[in-house]
Amino acid sequence: MDSKSNNNQLIHPEFPSQLPVGFVEAVLTRFEIDDAAVLLSRAFFNNPPQASFYPDPETRFEKLLWLMKTNLHIQFALGRSFAARDSEGNIAAMGFWHPPGSDTASLMMLIRNGFWEMPFRQGLRTFMNVWKVVEILEQRRKASLKGRPSWFLNNMVVSPDYQGHKLGSSVLGRELQYVVDSSPYPASLNTQKAENVRFYEKLGFVVTNDEKIAVDGFEFPNWIMIYEGKNKRSNQI
Repeated sequence: MDSKSNNNQLIHPEFPSQLPVGFVEAVLTRFEIDDAAVLLSRAFFNNPPQASFYPDPETRFEKLLWLMKTNLHIQFALGRSFAARDSEGNIAAMGFWHPPGSDTASLMMLIRNGFWEMPFRQGLRTFMNVWKVVEILEQRRKASLKGRPSWFLNNMVVSPDYQGHKLGSSVLGRELQYVVDSSPYPASLNTQKAENVRFYEKLGFVVTNDEKIAVDGFEFPNWIMIYEGKNKRSNQI
């Protein structure tokens, strides 16, 4: 049995599976960073921050691939993965939760996990722009939470091959039910596309900040969104 099939177990057996036919729940390991980085690079290729960091589409994918591989080392250090696989065992959807109380992505953590190479690989300007955006996003997200810990959702993507099949809403809806609804803490996220805002709103997230981000002459939209959880919302009514 290969390493992919080892992870195709039901992750949350107390909840009935709601994934579309042909997909199974999974978790990711560090051994799959290369495959996950390819998926993230495809999914974020036209995302406004990434397009701003790497304006040349001819070289963007290669640069994104390195960035996503490095980012995934941080994701595994800070959080835990959830995913879905297709019938061939390929990653069809994925995301990470950073639990309440987990460390934030400080500059030292970025450096320890390989980001020290970024100025040499992609230039000091790109490195500084990425770090400035990370700082702004964290400041705004924490301000929206008003000091509360949260489940921080990172790198939630669906393969472009499977978008429009309700896979993303099934995977994330199940995670929200299991992780957040049973927890005293909300969930939080950042997104830069209006269509993503609509996707998350359907699952119960609410926009708490919609200020644009401007760094080094470029500007892009950004939304901070919070999910309070069904049980917590009902208690507030």
